[in-house]
Amino acid sequence: MRARTLALVGLCLASFASGCSLILKLPPSTTHMVRMRDGTELATDVYFPKGRLHRMPTILIRNTYNKGAVANGIKTSSVIAKTFTDKGYAVVVQDTRGRFASAGVDSIFRTDGAGPNQDGYDTIEWITRQNWSNGAVGMWGMSALGITSYMAVASGHPALKAAYVVMCGSNLYDDVFFPGGAFRKDLVERWVTAQGRADYLPVLREHASYDDYWEAMNLSVHAPRAHTAVYHCGGWFDVMSAGQTNGFQALHERGGEGARGKQLMVMGPWSHHGMGRKQGDIEFPGNNKNVNPMGDAVAWFDSRLKGVPTRVDSVAAVRYYLMGASGDSSGAGNRWLNAPTWPPPESRDVAFYLAADGKLSRDPPTGAEGALSYEYDPRNPVPTLGGLNLYPPIGPRDVRSVESRPDVLSFTTPPLETPVAIAGNVRVKLWASSSAKDTDFTAMLCDVYPDGRSVSILDGAIRACHRNTTREEHLLAPGEVYEFTINLWDTALAFERGHSIRVDISSSNFPRFEANTNTGASSGSDTTRVVARNTVYFGADRPSALILPVISLE
Repeated sequence: MRARTLALVGLCLASFASGCSLILKLPPSTTHMVRMRDGTELATDVYFPKGRLHRMPTILIRNTYNKGAVANGIKTSSVIAKTFTDKGYAVVVQDTRGRFASAGVDSIFRTDGAGPNQDGYDTIEWITRQNWSNGAVGMWGMSALGITSYMAVASGHPALKAAYVVMCGSNLYDDVFFPGGAFRKDLVERWVTAQGRADYLPVLREHASYDDYWEAMNLSVHAPRAHTAVYHCGGWFDVMSAGQTNGFQALHERGGEGARGKQLMVMGPWSHHGMGRKQGDIEFPGNNKNVNPMGDAVAWFDSRLKGVPTRVDSVAAVRYYLMGASGDSSGAGNRWLNAPTWPPPESRDVAFYLAADGKLSRDPPTGAEGALSYEYDPRNPVPTLGGLNLYPPIGPRDVRSVESRPDVLSFTTPPLETPVAIAGNVRVKLWASSSAKDTDFTAMLCDVYPDGRSVSILDGAIRACHRNTTREEHLLAPGEVYEFTINLWDTALAFERGHSIRVDISSSNFPRFEANTNTGASSGSDTTRVVARNTVYFGADRPSALILPVISLE
């Protein structure tokens, strides 16, 4: 698994640098052991432009996957470096702490952010002290390498002027490990194990509630001290899509000097496995890619580090793909739109109310409308079928097979007479109770096609004990009714005429999320499992609703 993961990342990086012909001579590098504030030394390669004669800006890449990795017989780092050295940049590529040639112990991004050890900050400081540096630094990275970039931005070094990040988390508790307080089992266990750090999983579980451990890895908290103009590139079906939308918002609205109002974001209909037309059970028209990741990165750095006018100077702060029906190039969706902010200024939250008869409607309830119950058995959880995952199955999928289960409640609008477009954050406000001390509630947004296909778009979960705050656990009083908010993250989609909007409510989505044992025990600490009878309520006093960020198509 570890070898396969490294190979996939290497191939992805190589494909991003496809403009570099393999017959061209790759730049040589020198290796340095760079000392961090606690004395740990990190292996660091430095590449220079051919015939350098002056101080220059630097592109830093902090690599969790081996700076010496080889893909198709080529050292991947050299291919990436050449993209930038050909444009007059020095390039620094570093193995992160405890990884490959670097000393120390790998603590899964803990030392990359704003904690006691700040390896990104210290490496940037080292760069600025070299006689070849002009003091301006940019960072480039995708996936885990993008996380190390975001974490360095959070550390607030004033020399980090620009960054280009692709499909990565910016708040590691919410975006990666415990969204809604629910442990993201498949992603975390498989990825951490692939890094050779299965022994670290108990440490992560010890921090099932948000605390200072995660605060150091939360860009949003540290945005006011960030000075970096970041180009955020993400995908609506990416495993960490919230990293881009939330990272952009935090820096664009609350960043420090050099960051506030100086962000750019592109969100496309992509997953972590690529930018192809086919994503899960949806096929997009040929306009779905329409980006040049490495070309855009060079243009971004030329503008922000060199002050050279480029195409990025005249584009909107946000460019996003409004998805539509599969294979439809003439409907309301499947087109690119621009906005000055995220969500777009015209986005308005509209409540679609759940009803006991399975209907979903904009009409507010006027009286007591009853409740629906189901039994959630953690020994027989609802199986994951697609979604924002790193490992298959990924992306939008026809989920009718799971909607037929007795522990899944579906609420659906009538076929739409006119399209409904959304752009922004999707969430569910749920009034519910449980017979257990703790349980989960899950929600899934689906686009229902005229032929009956129910295609998943987003999903999310809330661990009941974290309904008030992820900082503390508050167990349930069995039978008492509470209000829960389930965050499904952000998207942009046009539900076409003749389609229906559906939301599915349940209490599991396994193994995407760990199945709650319903005992009230902490994450992963209890093998006892209890069946919970969970009830969802409706009506004027308990208005369970799907909240959609509706935009005008005019």
